[in-house]
Amino acid sequence: MVTQPFDQWMTTAEIRQQPGVWRKLAATIDGTAAGVRDWLIARDHDEIWFCGAGTSAFIGETLVPYLNGIEGGARFRAVATTDFVSTPRRYLRRGLRPLIVSFGRSGNSSETVGMLDLINKHAPHADKLNITCNGESALANDLATVTGELRTIILPPETNDRGFAMTSSYSSMLLTALACFDSCPPAPAGQMFGRVADGLDRFLGDAFDRLNAVQRPPRAIFLGSGPLTGSARECALKVLELAAGRIVTAWDSTLGFRHGPKAVVDQDTLVFVLESSDPYTRQYDRDLAAEIGRQFGPQSILTIGDAGDADIRVANVGNDAWGSVLRVVVAQILAVLWSDQLGMNVDDPFAGRNLSRVVTGVTLYDLPLPLAETYGSIDVGGTKIEAALFDSELEPLAKHRIETPNDSYDALVAAIVGQARWLEENAGATMPMAIGLPGLIDPQTGRSVTSNLPATGHALSNDISEQLGRKIPVENDCKTFALSEANGGAGAGFRTVFGLILGTGVGGGVCIDGKLQAGLNGLPGEVGHFGIPGHLVVEYGLPVLRCGCGRMGCYETLVSGAGLSRLAEHFSGKPAPAAEIMAGAAKGDTGMGRLREIWLHLLAELVLTIQLTVDPDCVVLGGGLSKIDGVDRDLGTVFEAHKLHHVRSPAFRIARYGDASGGRGAAILAKQASMVI
Repeated sequence: MVTQPFDQWMTTAEIRQQPGVWRKLAATIDGTAAGVRDWLIARDHDEIWFCGAGTSAFIGETLVPYLNGIEGGARFRAVATTDFVSTPRRYLRRGLRPLIVSFGRSGNSSETVGMLDLINKHAPHADKLNITCNGESALANDLATVTGELRTIILPPETNDRGFAMTSSYSSMLLTALACFDSCPPAPAGQMFGRVADGLDRFLGDAFDRLNAVQRPPRAIFLGSGPLTGSARECALKVLELAAGRIVTAWDSTLGFRHGPKAVVDQDTLVFVLESSDPYTRQYDRDLAAEIGRQFGPQSILTIGDAGDADIRVANVGNDAWGSVLRVVVAQILAVLWSDQLGMNVDDPFAGRNLSRVVTGVTLYDLPLPLAETYGSIDVGGTKIEAALFDSELEPLAKHRIETPNDSYDALVAAIVGQARWLEENAGATMPMAIGLPGLIDPQTGRSVTSNLPATGHALSNDISEQLGRKIPVENDCKTFALSEANGGAGAGFRTVFGLILGTGVGGGVCIDGKLQAGLNGLPGEVGHFGIPGHLVVEYGLPVLRCGCGRMGCYETLVSGAGLSRLAEHFSGKPAPAAEIMAGAAKGDTGMGRLREIWLHLLAELVLTIQLTVDPDCVVLGGGLSKIDGVDRDLGTVFEAHKLHHVRSPAFRIARYGDASGGRGAAILAKQASMVI
């Protein structure tokens, strides 16, 4: 082989080494990729970010259009570290669970270090996958203590290109990412690495000699569609870098180029179209190429693709994402040839001035942590309205109670808005807040039905939100109770939790995976209005009473605190408070003991109906009657006689947060609502 001037450069050798590097990676890539894919399934991220600076950022721009076209899984984003470091608040969203994939040849650039620091400080829950060519880099040794999980892939040392331009480092990191994240590749990853390596081997045979015949232009434009748009950007950068700016370059999508950017083309411009492997997309690539040829002459256009009539033909390896590296290699070679023709040091075209191989010296500024997260709740009752401020761990910080105005709806709204203003003043900021109140709230219209508040028929949430200038959720207080106990309360650790309030009335809420179930009308949990079964009415000689809802024989008429007193009146002729009944039963009073037994059997039958409809793992008891000594234990015992044979009983628990749980649940509702994007 005749030695050419361009053979003296390390960059030339690093271009030529790519097939060998890919075959080396092929030996282990299937195992590496399988481990990453299993991890992705287990962690179930909301988004996956591909991050890097310059060429490393363009890897993501090639990957994202392809990977987002595959069904299922997280959505992918290309996030340049240069953008993230300068505008981190654009990306750090509350409640987001991202996987941050960082690419780095050196792994030591200022932006790489800056992004690692920002993530560790402001998103410590985020998982990270670092892919680098330098085992000694900050990226390879990112061991900061975080609550998220960290994986690192270090590529063979020869991929850490010593030349100015990234060549084998770029292609090897891109292919490694494809192996890890492409769930539907044309062939297994190891085979794909071999297929791409074989294709480049065939191309490289005389590629430098053939491409040396392409006349060096003053301007070079690279265009591509889908994944190849990112590849076009990398092609343009390679030429711009190695020509030290003496060849002006631009890039765009094939169709996007027509909308103004085409103004850059003149008679001396050379336009490269990276043709798609997809015959449908290739039609648009070729139409644009034909248009350039007609307008500026055939010498102005060259196509790079795997079709037989492409001007510069590369191998077809299955699709544009996997085949992108073969098209980019064309620009890598042209960049070396043209840089050499310009008399430059191809491995250091800027001679250490203006630009360097690894960007350093960028001043990194500290991003202060946000103010401590706080959440507000407003617990509205018939006699009081209590506002409470909670910290990020849902621990109460401050409370403020006022009397409930019952004379008018407007007065009620004004009082609640006043409590909201108190929360904002004490937090020193506008924080998420929510309201809990007795009654039904239609989830579609927001209109309320309340028995002891002047809010029936009004969309309380909308009216309060309008005055405060932001959305304020309103929910039934039994449901906020259930939400509280399912999240860090007595129901913590159970998937399906039913919160059952036994007090002045009977109601509850259903939580699955810590989230309230709303239903069509906001009714899940309104179990006080289940009908008492006829067999219990007959067996115990129970009265059938009209409920406040208008129906006859609801559980609430006999199981609530007032209902227990009605039972006493029915059986003894004299009403008695619940506390007196339970105290008498505890002292051995036969009549009171019988009342307690009947009440427990009614309650157990109610829980059976709940089990047959919701099948909770745990039933958390709240309200005044939950304070009866041993009620959770006794209810669990009696329930065994009521449940269906061969089914498991739920766990019975007493509310951890008691009377405060409704307000705490409203704060959790506010927190969850603020996390919905």
